[in-house]
Formats: sequence, structure tokens, C-alpha cells
Amino acid sequence: MLRKVLQRITQVIKSVKMTDISPSSAAVQQDDKGNKRPLVEELSDQHKKQKTESGEQPKKLQKRKIAMLIGYNGKGYHGIQINKEVNTIENEILQALVKTQCIPQEHADVPQKMSFQRACRTDKGVSAAQNLLSLKVIIDIENLLEKINSHLPEQIRVFGYRRTTGGFDCKNYCDNRTYMYICPTYAFAPLENIVTDEYRMTDDVVEHVNKMLARFVGTHRFHNYTSKIDAKEARAKRYIISFTCGKPFIRDGCEFCVITVRGQSFMLHHIRKMIGITIAIVRGNCGEDVIDKSWKPERVDIPKAPGQGLCLEQPHYDNYNKKYGTDGIHAPLDWVEEQDAITKFKEEYIYSDIMKTEKDEKIMMEWLGTLQHHAFDFVNDKDDRDSRFDKKRFLDKCKRDTDIVITPETGFNFKSKRSNFDNSENTKANEDNSDGHSESEVKIKSETIEDNSDKHLDSEVEMKSK
Repeated sequence: MLRKVLQRITQVIKSVKMTDISPSSAAVQQDDKGNKRPLVEELSDQHKKQKTESGEQPKKLQKRKIAMLIGYNGKGYHGIQINKEVNTIENEILQALVKTQCIPQEHADVPQKMSFQRACRTDKGVSAAQNLLSLKVIIDIENLLEKINSHLPEQIRVFGYRRTTGGFDCKNYCDNRTYMYICPTYAFAPLENIVTDEYRMTDDVVEHVNKMLARFVGTHRFHNYTSKIDAKEARAKRYIISFTCGKPFIRDGCEFCVITVRGQSFMLHHIRKMIGITIAIVRGNCGEDVIDKSWKPERVDIPKAPGQGLCLEQPHYDNYNKKYGTDGIHAPLDWVEEQDAITKFKEEYIYSDIMKTEKDEKIMMEWLGTLQHHAFDFVNDKDDRDSRFDKKRFLDKCKRDTDIVITPETGFNFKSKRSNFDNSENTKANEDNSDGHSESEVKIKSETIEDNSDKHLDSEVEMKSK
């Protein structure tokens, strides 16, 4: 009996609630198919404002995963990688994307939110003719490339972009990378020659250089060509696909050659050390056996060529292009349409700057004088000259041990207390004098030595013979 009373009361309450709802509200609650919809009163004020006159909401711009092709001259920048403490290439690009409204500021502050990645990391002062970034951005913007480049300095350019697969990562999908090193040919001049811009590289020297570069092709343990990596570590093993020296050419009275290396990946200072030991062998500072020693677990003293001539040419995506570039949905990452702009940028902002800087500042010429101070043999880990403290001590030692320096305008060669030869045609070696400085007065005027592996030691040494 009690149950029937409760059921009756419940039915009465339900009927009263139904009569309280207005006809207009009931109409809003149901559509033509009888499905329930939210009441108009429950819509927020913000939602009402977004509705247009036609009753439709504005279309939200979607972020798309893209591969963005960039090029830059690295002079004046502390590498490409994002660093809030110093000026870098990626800092400039991300702020340009914010100003173009491709990304919000919070994504520039935390790039991981947009799956940001770079194909190749370049160090301080190193340029790139082509490098790739992968990220999620809004691309439904008119004249997008022009707007991005308008917010970038002239030495940094965005050449183009391509829609990619959602899981594309420009670093992990990269098959291999090509670097170029623009080198003055007098770097390969024999030790008995006075080094000047007038030196011209013969076909025999080019052949000798290519023979030495070929020694690095294949899979090897390159622990002696980088810093703080042991021979037993897996990351010490790298694969070099090709390593060649092109025919020399003359620019503004100075002869240059382009050394091209293509490899799966490279470590810090890797390319510069391979080129450094090649120069030392061709010049006659050491023998070919140094390369054989460098494959052994022990630490070997390998010179590091100046970073001035190093340039990233391009990353390669052969497997990605083969798998996705022909599916009819995604374009291949070959950048054929952008080649004219890339070539023009390389010539105006990278190659010409490298060659002009070398001709004006003689960076390579001064570096050649330090080769005779290297051991080219097994050394203790404590003597690793890649550390900042040891590098400064090493440069100071070069200054102390060098007896003769002829200024670059007239060429130069060196007489060292450690060497058993004197390359100068006008000065005879004093074999009876172990002091080396007892019959000479040396005045050294040095500017501040910047602790930077990519910059040269700016010094002038004057000789006054008694």
C-alpha cells in the first residue's frame, strides 16, 4: 500500500515540473528529430559573442606538421640551437614565427609543445646553405614566406616548407648529411715553401689530398676526432659515405678548393679534425701512420682546422621521399623549386663571406703555424687540448716557442725550439744553441685571446736579430 502511494506522489511531481517549462524552451530543447539540445540560457556569453550573424561559429585555424627549409650565415650567432642566454639562429626564427602569428609565444618559449626539431646542429659561427626544421604551425596565412622573412635578418632565410606526415621528425628521418669546407689551397703547400696567396695547387697535390680523405670513408671509431668520447662507446662509431676535394678555383687573387664530406652523422669537431690531420699529412708535418694510430683506443693528438670554412650543405631524406614522396598526398623533400633562391643565398651570404674573411684575416695562414707544436702521437687524456684551459695554455706555448714569424703580407714560416729544421731561406739554424732565444730579442704584441675554437689567435711577432 505504501509503495503505491509513493509511486503516485512521484507521478504528480513529474507532471508539475513538465508544466513549468515554457513552450518556447521546449521547442529549443528538441530539434526536428526529437533529439535534445542545450537550452539557450545555458550558453555562455563568450559563446554568444563568437556566433556570427548567420548563426555559424568562426573557423578555427589548424596547426599542421611541416618541414621548413632554412639557410643562414652563422657569423655573430652562438650556433643554431635555442639558448635564452645568447643569440642563436632558432631564437630569431621562432620570434619571426610569433610575429607572423604562425605560433603563440608559449610555443616559442617551450618548443616541445609544437614538436619542434632541427635536422642538424651547427656550432658557433658555422653556416648552413640548407638545414631543416620540423614543427607544427598555422600555415593558412596569405604570403606566409614573405611575412616570415620580413621579420628575419638578411643573413637568415626561410626558403620554403612542405606538409609532412604527422610523425615526421627531421632529425630521426634524416638518412645522412653533407658538409662543405672551403679551404685556401696554400694550406697544402709543402713545409719548405713560404706560404702566400700566390700558391697554386697542382693536380698531384689534389690527388694526394683525395687519397688521404679516402682513408676516412667507411665505418670507423672516431673517438680521436671529437672530445670526451671513449673508444668503447657506441657513439664513437660513425659511417662516412664520401670525402673528396674538388678542383681549385681563384677568387680575388687567392686560390680555394671545396672539400665535400657526406656521412650518416658527425660529432663535435669531427669534420674539422679530419681536415686538420689531412692538411698536416699533405704539408709534411706528420706521416700517414697518424691516421692508423687514431683508430686505436689510445688518445692521439689530432689538430683541429679552423671553423671559418665549414658549412652545412644539406640533409638528405632519400628513404622518406621513397616511402611518402610518391604517395600522392605528401610532396618529396627535394626542394627543386627553391634551388635558384638557395644558390643565390649561398653565393651572396656564405661562400663569398668565407673567402673574403680568409683573404682579409688570414685565419688559415695563422693556424698553419700551430701545426709544428702538435705531437701527432699518443698522449694522455690530461693533455687533451680540446678543453678550454688546455687550449689557452697551448696557444701561449705556441707564442713562447716560436722564434720567427714573418707577417702574412710577405708570407711566413716558422722556426721552433721543438723542430729540427728551419724553413726560412734567409736564416740558418743554430744547432749549437739549445736556448733558441739567446741571440734574439722577440717582442710580442697580442690582442685578447677569445676562448673560442672557431676564432683565430690574433697576434703579431716582431724579430730583431743582434
